[in-house]
Amino acid sequence: MASKVRDILRRPRGLIGRSILVVAAIVFVQLAASVAFYQAIDRQTLREDHARRIAELLVVGDRVSRLAQADLDQVMTSRYLEAEVVSAPPQAPSQARAQTGEADAIVRYVRLWEPALAKRPLRLWSEDQSDGGRDLVGAMGLSDGRWLSFRSRHFPRPWPIALRAVATTLAFSLACVALGAYALRQLGEPLRRLAEAAGRVGEGPPQPVVVEGPTDLAELGRAFNDMQQRITGLIEDQARAMEALSHDLRTPLARLKLASDYVEPEDIRAMVGGNVDELEEMLRSLSAWLRAQHAASTAESVDLPALVRAVIARWPKLARYEGPRTLTVSTHRDPLEQALIRLVDNAVRFGGKAKVRLVVDDPEGGEGGPRIEVLDQGPGLTDEVLARIYEPFFRGDAARARDTGGFGLGIPTADRLLKRFGGRLQIANRDGGGVTASVWPPAGEG
Repeated sequence: MASKVRDILRRPRGLIGRSILVVAAIVFVQLAASVAFYQAIDRQTLREDHARRIAELLVVGDRVSRLAQADLDQVMTSRYLEAEVVSAPPQAPSQARAQTGEADAIVRYVRLWEPALAKRPLRLWSEDQSDGGRDLVGAMGLSDGRWLSFRSRHFPRPWPIALRAVATTLAFSLACVALGAYALRQLGEPLRRLAEAAGRVGEGPPQPVVVEGPTDLAELGRAFNDMQQRITGLIEDQARAMEALSHDLRTPLARLKLASDYVEPEDIRAMVGGNVDELEEMLRSLSAWLRAQHAASTAESVDLPALVRAVIARWPKLARYEGPRTLTVSTHRDPLEQALIRLVDNAVRFGGKAKVRLVVDDPEGGEGGPRIEVLDQGPGLTDEVLARIYEPFFRGDAARARDTGGFGLGIPTADRLLKRFGGRLQIANRDGGGVTASVWPPAGEG
């Protein structure tokens, strides 16, 4: 339970963390108020107790003051109390005179308890001793002009009762905070799962959240599942409509391509044919990106090195493989293959050559899974380009300035294919120049 409380308090920006902080603040404010209350009660009790004892001492001392000095010392002096009759009152040290609040309060209680002492001069103060104790020292004027001087050694200080009460209250408060944190965490678990599911909407097949918890949270879960189905349906309908449109556009483009053979002069014919080819390539890229939004796939056993070698066979002199000869994993073959084709094509276009490296024991993969790296020999990317590299149709200035082709859909398509089935793509500059595209293959079930 304590570890869960620490885990929540490390994230105070969340709703549950803030709720725990509010509960803890309320509990500790109540604790502080209780401590002040206990302290006030303890101080009041001790003052009354001291006043009662001193009042009894002074009354008895006044009655026996007519006896001999030795008799008074013998009657009044005990293990914790010293008393004697003196001709002049003792003087309080300067430090004691500066701290007379407690002593003055005891004097008022003494006169309240024994009204007969109200007209008698009474002085009282406390003195700290070297052993850490505190003595209550005082003197009262007697009827014959002498003074009854007394010293109560190691009289109780405030807090003995309060400390026990505070310790009990603190333990109870900490237990309440821990139980509150545990209860709030359990209540917030559906919200956390809902937030995680909301972050995955549109990246893969819909994953309904478990409907559980209080009525309000259960209704929220059902509403989210319905919304997720509607959003997924809208995305798929839009993608299919755009895909059908791009497919239908190929027919007039094919006729235009055929007609371009009869265009004169030669340079105009070449320009028309080139533009038609570019439009057809753009439509193929757009169709692939749209299909990636609703692609379906089943996990199967795949030999990763064989798959990588089949991909780079499209560029026999420009791409090479580095890694183990065989490694079989359960993954989604077609999405992974299509993503690698686009990443290697991108590396060859902008870097001239590509190296595909298979890392078996991946310390960055979280669970030690394999990682496929596609490395190019280009100049690298600026921070602005890296920040927008996953946006559809985005091309950096360097790409636009060079005759490299492409329409800014290769990396977005690869990213969408991998994410849809649980894989991951990360693009980063490499020390010494060049870009590395790291692929964590989508893991198959089981």
